[in-house]
Amino acid sequence: MQGGRVILGVLEDIPGEYTGESDFRAVRAVFEKNGDGWQAFPPQTKSYPEPLTPPSSYPKEMTWTIAFDGRNLGTITALTPPQYHFYSEIGIENITSHGPVPTVGKKSTEYAGFTGTPVYRPLVAVSQPNFSDPDHWKPAQLSPDLIAAARQQFRSKFPKVTNCRNPDENVLRPWTYRDEDIHVNKAFSSKDDWSLIDLNLTGYSCDGPQDDDSAFIGQWYVIDPAGKLKFLGTNMWLVDAGDYDNSGSSEVLFSIDGYNMGGYRLFYRDFTQSVEFLFHYN
Repeated sequence: MQGGRVILGVLEDIPGEYTGESDFRAVRAVFEKNGDGWQAFPPQTKSYPEPLTPPSSYPKEMTWTIAFDGRNLGTITALTPPQYHFYSEIGIENITSHGPVPTVGKKSTEYAGFTGTPVYRPLVAVSQPNFSDPDHWKPAQLSPDLIAAARQQFRSKFPKVTNCRNPDENVLRPWTYRDEDIHVNKAFSSKDDWSLIDLNLTGYSCDGPQDDDSAFIGQWYVIDPAGKLKFLGTNMWLVDAGDYDNSGSSEVLFSIDGYNMGGYRLFYRDFTQSVEFLFHYN
């Protein structure tokens, strides 16, 4: 029984582990409200070769409200398995209810993470029917002044950058970049004039992947109503925002998308607090 527990999960589309296996839908339990704050469920089970047994703190069975963009998309019931097969399955609950599973949009590599397999968009799952977004977070076109301030903050974080002349030479050299090279990937704003902006450098000319701390990978910043900027993180994208604990203000949930790493990062109390759930694929 879930009682009054407020648990935050994510309805995921999970690719098959082996060739020929189809993807499947499941809910991953990630955070629980604890007093005035949020805490992450344990991200690891016993070490290999011990059985991958779910920690006892995880919910056994849960009826989840599926939310997106402040809307209730329906409910599903899911059950935690007695054992996981892979480390990347930590927190997963198998769907046991009948009927269609809520879906938004089509499968896309945008949500693929480390596996690179096209999947459906992850959706927020809540143990209580808390789905509204009182802060009204929406995609936005930020003002030139805010974009300029964000680019300046980006330059403060990356005063020196290296790049290659071309992939064939593949030799790192100091590179002086222009403001136009700092690309705005996405931006969002709330009704109370908070903003989120995702920036990265364009023009990467080396052969091979970038490092996780590279300026060519998206860098997320939050901008408060007074125009002050704060760095939030990299290797992540915005899943959704909502008042998942029924406190009167919205939490903001990001998906973490790193090398051999996935998970979620939740920001709350006007971005002064955050909590993180991480897992590895192998």
